[in-house]
Amino acid sequence: MALFLQLLVSGLALGTIYALVALGFVVIYRSSQVFNFAHGEFLTFGAFVMISLLDHQMPWGLALMGAMAATGLLGTLIERSVLRPLVGRPVFVPIILTIFVGYLLRIFMLLTWGSDPMGMPTPWDTMGTLNLGSATILLNSLAAVVASFAALLFFYLLISRTRLGVAMRATSSDQETAMALGIPVGKILGSTWFIAGAFAALAGIFLGTFPRNVDINLGFVALRAFPAVIIGGLESAVGAVIGGVLLGVLEVLAQGYVNPRLGEFGKDFHAVFPYLVMILFLMVRPYGLFGQRRVQRV
Repeated sequence: MALFLQLLVSGLALGTIYALVALGFVVIYRSSQVFNFAHGEFLTFGAFVMISLLDHQMPWGLALMGAMAATGLLGTLIERSVLRPLVGRPVFVPIILTIFVGYLLRIFMLLTWGSDPMGMPTPWDTMGTLNLGSATILLNSLAAVVASFAALLFFYLLISRTRLGVAMRATSSDQETAMALGIPVGKILGSTWFIAGAFAALAGIFLGTFPRNVDINLGFVALRAFPAVIIGGLESAVGAVIGGVLLGVLEVLAQGYVNPRLGEFGKDFHAVFPYLVMILFLMVRPYGLFGQRRVQRV
């Protein structure tokens, strides 16, 4: 029971991070019909900015806000200068361009911060633990769960209770109608990319805490969160959150219980397990748990 509780909390920590990453994918796709393949670099950029701000003796909370704001501004800048001029072009053009932007960001980060792994400082004991009965839980895991749930709650309140949220929903439904109603679609798209970038930075920061490090390959986690987007539904924010949490828990439980039973074959089975679940969903329910099923009449 103690092992299960430890794995469950670790899975929730990883799952909520996956949820933040998947939510960033979904809000960008819903607003602009672009799948942002540079999203992983946003995670890495936010984590590196956080470490740099802490190195300059900035308080941890302010550094967190600064890293999220910097990554959000980066997303807005990319949307405004690179992607918005491509409005009306075939959908594959901006998607391919995000891959190119991701490579440029990766080169910039290599030149700025190098390739050596870095530890992510925290205001609590980095390797601190909390005993819950006979289970030992990392403080970093608990902090990741709390921070991620707070961010997801903020996004829910923003979407459902504010004028910006109403404008974002209107824009994602029909940009032309939103413009006819006087909604500044360009500003809404910029805000959407800002939110996605800020959430990516938050995910990268907590993903880089012990037992992991921050390095140039941190952004590959975004690809591991991709199955959550497919399982939840490409156009569903709720589905992205549920899919992310579900996959994180299943991945950690597979690592703890399934890998040891598969011997040498199960060494990294947990890493491919989310993709197996994704393939199963594509076969049974290709539009995801909460995705929109499109019917084309001919």
